[in-house]
Amino acid sequence: ATIWQGALCVGALVRDGRVTGAVIATPQGRGVVLANTVIDATGNADVAAAAGASFEYITADEPAVQGAGLSPIALGARYTNTDYMFTDDNDVVDAWHLQVYAREKFSDAWDIAQLIDTRERRRITGDVTVSPMDILLHRTWPDAIHIASSNFDTHGFTVHPLFLAKQLGVTDSTVWVPLRALLPLGLDGIVVTGLGISAHRDAMPVLRMQPDVQNQGYAVGLVAAAAAKQQQSIRQLDLRPIQQQLVAAGCLPTEALSATDPFPLSDDQLAQAVAHVVEGTQLQDKFDQRKNRIDAKFNYPDLAAIFSHVERALPLLVAAYRNETDADYRLMRAHLLAVLGNPAGLDVLLAYVAKEPGWDEGWNFRGMGQFGRSLSQLDQFIVSLGNIGDHRAVDFILEKAALLDADQALSHHRACALALEHLGDSRAALVLAKVLNQPGIMGHATTTLHDAKRFSSVGNGVATQARSDSLRELSLARALYRLGDHEGLGRRILETYAADLRGPYARHARAVLQIRNPGG
Repeated sequence: ATIWQGALCVGALVRDGRVTGAVIATPQGRGVVLANTVIDATGNADVAAAAGASFEYITADEPAVQGAGLSPIALGARYTNTDYMFTDDNDVVDAWHLQVYAREKFSDAWDIAQLIDTRERRRITGDVTVSPMDILLHRTWPDAIHIASSNFDTHGFTVHPLFLAKQLGVTDSTVWVPLRALLPLGLDGIVVTGLGISAHRDAMPVLRMQPDVQNQGYAVGLVAAAAAKQQQSIRQLDLRPIQQQLVAAGCLPTEALSATDPFPLSDDQLAQAVAHVVEGTQLQDKFDQRKNRIDAKFNYPDLAAIFSHVERALPLLVAAYRNETDADYRLMRAHLLAVLGNPAGLDVLLAYVAKEPGWDEGWNFRGMGQFGRSLSQLDQFIVSLGNIGDHRAVDFILEKAALLDADQALSHHRACALALEHLGDSRAALVLAKVLNQPGIMGHATTTLHDAKRFSSVGNGVATQARSDSLRELSLARALYRLGDHEGLGRRILETYAADLRGPYARHARAVLQIRNPGG
């Protein structure tokens, strides 16, 4: 291999849907390196994005991103891990801000690290996309090139509908990663590795560990070399000889050589999943505050199978709900239906929410060691009511929203905002504006370095409060804006966050503002 120091990739050469080279800038000038296969190992899908690949990142839905850090260097320490910030790898201003912020935060340290440690970045849309359900069901793939292993340490909150019901513990999951998840849909001649692969963001905590990414890079090198030698595209390649090499190297199990895709699941498998999905589950999870973990056995089993085959499973779920005689199980089945947008159990859910006089114990932002739900049980039911879209739920949710203030957990604010957004009732605007005007709710944007220093928690490598405050303000403002706004308050907050030095907030706020306000 020839390694060029001081070279920057600044684009991609694409001809008829095929990436044929990388555009580079060097001290000697600008040019193109031609290749049979370009391996995008930027970790951020930068080359693929430059080539026009479709990708996913922070959107107008929610500013969901795993926590990041820029660690202090302590002489003699063998390991330092931080999670005190959200940052956007695509935003040079954000990178500058975090470098300055970290030096202020760890002013007593010998130095700070050279590279920002991000756990989530831009991800391509590949030929296949690895989902949380694939992980939980231990799905195998005939084109597997490596095995990843970790747990769902989410470093923040989850957004997949599955996690409106499913609780995940700390047990490691083993994930088969298919080559097709590394191939950008509609583009040939390029393969993407690392945090840029095609996977749902809530699946990435299990896929992003360093040893797994290293094994993935090794496998991709073998694949690309074989494609170059045979003058073929990767999609035309016979993977079996390469998989044999990976088995010999210990990167794949022997069964990978005969593995098949078990999807779609059979009718009998789905029927069993629906029949037993609530068994062994309790309404109130056993929660260990000290470890921030929930006893995983008190949790909907078989839920991943249902979420992998919603269209086929939904009629079975409705029938099971109607035949359920146990009151607790009936409520849980109503909840599952609501998560999927089905109204069959609406009255049961409304009755549960109505009898709760206030709020249960909620969730404030937690990054490091966040293994559990980021919504309380009542939060989950409220968001699920929003999913149904029936306006009979509006008054119930507005009653809960009217109780919100700065002392209430982030999850309660977020749950009300999400549900009211989905329901789209403009009556909510005034209630949300009143909540935002409560002391301590507004004013948490960081648009200057002075703001950054003001909100800094000096020396704390796992700071959470500033993120919790900003997420609360931003979620309420987004919902207010989309529900017609009130005296322009929602727009003003979003415009302030659009200039935030923290890239994820700015990207999210700009995306919301680019979508026309339904209320005018």
